[in-house]
Amino acid sequence: MQKIKKELVWWTGDFNSLIKDWVINNRPDLLDSLNNSILLEKEMWIEAGSDAYRFSSVTGLIDRKHETQFMYNVKSPLEWIPYKEYPKQSFTDCMFDAAQSIANEGKTIDIFWSGGLDSNAMLIAFNELGLHKQLRIIIGGSPETPELFHKLIKGRIDYVIDETSTMTNTYSLAKPDEHVWTAGPEADFMFGGAANLYGVGIDIKDDVGSWNFKRQYNYTYRLFRMISNCNLNWVDIRNHKSFFTHPSIEKFVVNHTLSGEMVFYNLASAGWDSSDKSGAAQWFRTVGYGDKHAKNQKHYLTCKMPIRDFVYDFTKDKTISYHIPKVISIFRMKYDRPSDPSVTRIKKLMPPLRNIAITGEGVVITRDNFSDYDWSTYILG
Repeated sequence: MQKIKKELVWWTGDFNSLIKDWVINNRPDLLDSLNNSILLEKEMWIEAGSDAYRFSSVTGLIDRKHETQFMYNVKSPLEWIPYKEYPKQSFTDCMFDAAQSIANEGKTIDIFWSGGLDSNAMLIAFNELGLHKQLRIIIGGSPETPELFHKLIKGRIDYVIDETSTMTNTYSLAKPDEHVWTAGPEADFMFGGAANLYGVGIDIKDDVGSWNFKRQYNYTYRLFRMISNCNLNWVDIRNHKSFFTHPSIEKFVVNHTLSGEMVFYNLASAGWDSSDKSGAAQWFRTVGYGDKHAKNQKHYLTCKMPIRDFVYDFTKDKTISYHIPKVISIFRMKYDRPSDPSVTRIKKLMPPLRNIAITGEGVVITRDNFSDYDWSTYILG
């Protein structure tokens, strides 16, 4: 009888490490296949502008086109939007399409809000459609734009603030078994981010090619990290609602790129603060804020113009629309990994969160229940 293959929708670097040990001890016949998949994935991470394996931050590539599989049988929660011209639609209409589509699920919407440019745009879209009473805002620490908190959220919208500003707390606050959840982690790459913080030393020769590569392989996992410390045994993966990869927005951005209007930027290059550091080091130094006078920060103010214009159209506030520098919100959060001199500073960025994988059926995998499964049914053999 043929064994039924099972799927994953999200996993972490810690899960990968446990899988390799499990294969060595239980299914050594799968080790060559697993190692070959790891080598392929390493090469493709580099093409995506990230040396993720170097920093043990691997969360897995998923091919939205279903052409390539790596270590595991996977289920992509995002449909693929081909790189071709689409009928033109205003960006405002695209933002409203995304917000209304999420609201149409008829559930409470857990929205992670930092007060940065991207999450402000999301909040404004829901608010302008009169959907604010359906929202539950999750805030990790002090917001980047407290004026918008007082104007749109306080006294109007249900919200919860993690006063500790730690990942372990903030990433435990959503209710993905009951509520839909959304955030804006895809906006950076969708709107021109050429490389992430782990792309130090990677020479991206083709911005558009790298951008399309990330669209295909590198977007599907980002929103799941927001629920990686929820104390649940099961989540409804249908409640995963990515905002900036909504088809209307993604088609707009494809058109924007095809027309040559996309302005690219590289978060890993030096020039985001006053030092000569590159990659994550400069962001650690400034706790995620960089230096607003640095050359890359000045360039960044010319990027993401559709989002900036959208925010300005509804706030008439030039400061929060056009003059906020790039902030890496995750660096503003306190690192609560136990002190260990063997743990590098990069690894301290990600504390040991409870959940290490989620299956295609929504089952939450933790270190405690990992050994309960026959993982050969999930590994691409």
